[in-house]
Amino acid sequence: MTSLALAVLVAFTVEPDQPGTLVYPPYGHCMGIYRAGAEQLNMLLGGMVAFNDPQGLAAVKLAEWDSPEPSDDDELAVYGVNSAAGQIIYNATMYTLGYYDGGGRPADSLSAPHGIAADAAGNVYVADTGNGRVAVLSRRGARIKPASYIEGLAEPWDVALDGRAVWVTDRSAGMLYRYASPNDRSPAAVSLNRPRGVAATGYERWSSGHQPFQAVVVDDGMAMVKVVDGRVVERVTPGDCGGSFFNYPVVDYHGNVWVTDSVSCRIHKFSPSLGYLDSYGRGFGSADDQFEHPTGIAVWTRFGQFFIAERAGARYFWVGTDIRNFTVRPGARSLSVSGFLTEPTILIVNVLDAQGAVVRNLRTGQTPVGRFSYDWDGTTLGGAHSPAGSYTLVVTAEATYSSRTYFSKTWRETFTLGDPPVQAQESSSRRGERGH
Repeated sequence: MTSLALAVLVAFTVEPDQPGTLVYPPYGHCMGIYRAGAEQLNMLLGGMVAFNDPQGLAAVKLAEWDSPEPSDDDELAVYGVNSAAGQIIYNATMYTLGYYDGGGRPADSLSAPHGIAADAAGNVYVADTGNGRVAVLSRRGARIKPASYIEGLAEPWDVALDGRAVWVTDRSAGMLYRYASPNDRSPAAVSLNRPRGVAATGYERWSSGHQPFQAVVVDDGMAMVKVVDGRVVERVTPGDCGGSFFNYPVVDYHGNVWVTDSVSCRIHKFSPSLGYLDSYGRGFGSADDQFEHPTGIAVWTRFGQFFIAERAGARYFWVGTDIRNFTVRPGARSLSVSGFLTEPTILIVNVLDAQGAVVRNLRTGQTPVGRFSYDWDGTTLGGAHSPAGSYTLVVTAEATYSSRTYFSKTWRETFTLGDPPVQAQESSSRRGERGH
């Protein structure tokens, strides 16, 4: 079970029953714990810390927490920026929370921090916006202490790791910097307009092998671009997904880009080429499918675990899957089915007869994100014509992450198949024969 959930998130005993692009983990995984609020933070930290402008999030499997046993593989260290208080809130142990605020030393205090990133070795990078630097912190056990600083920045807004380099956005300077290490004094730079959130991918341990790239929120939240080798190759705006504003992006195992929208109170999802895939969230509110101004977002790519910061709390999700624009078109002796997958999916498409037996399997296997279409010609697998009558199309979608064995979504459509074509009868008489 994820340690942050155990340490802070408030329990709900009723699990959501509508799986989709994002799903809440099953009760057996997290005991129904998938949300956090101010009351839980107050209970665990004795009133010393309160949510005050939550910003960036980071999630990582610490090397010192790792063991050969697979039972702990989803137990993560999660770090959240409490910006207005100048704090980092994190799970100090598997069962307790802690916070870092500079330890009372003015030189190490954080001022209006925003983005955050972390690695398995215990290094934590914080965009210390008000102080014009990136704070490089070191974690050993439950304690965090300052290690060094990346100085000389005007307004650092976010920081990301790709397995090789440290990426930093400098909003007022209009730059995306690539540091080979925290000691790099000559970082590579890409000029961008008012960059904010950044996500970087390409060399991390858990990925599908997609090309290295950076997803950067620019134009003060009014656009997001994909950067490859220092060049902007794709661009998308909130209007392209029915949104209002972009905050922080993350990149998942497959290279899909997710970004929070604190104004529309939704999470938007894009393909690696920034093609729009889906949005999750039904606007502002406290219901399971609503958000209260989401900002920070983090993903553990190995298992598709998502953490999302809100105005006064946090959410814990798993990646699910869904089908948009699901369409069934029956003909007199045929059927076509199509739709749009929001996630790489284990897709099963069957045609059943009135007794529930499978007449024809149209698809079983992993199917890529995007549009799919399958046709049935009214015959069995052996090519025989199926008799007229009532049939049912059953389409089942399962995600490829951890949720695969826990969640699926099924569509059913009953239709009528007409009479099979009449076969022409061959004549038995022979040409040219005459009677005598």
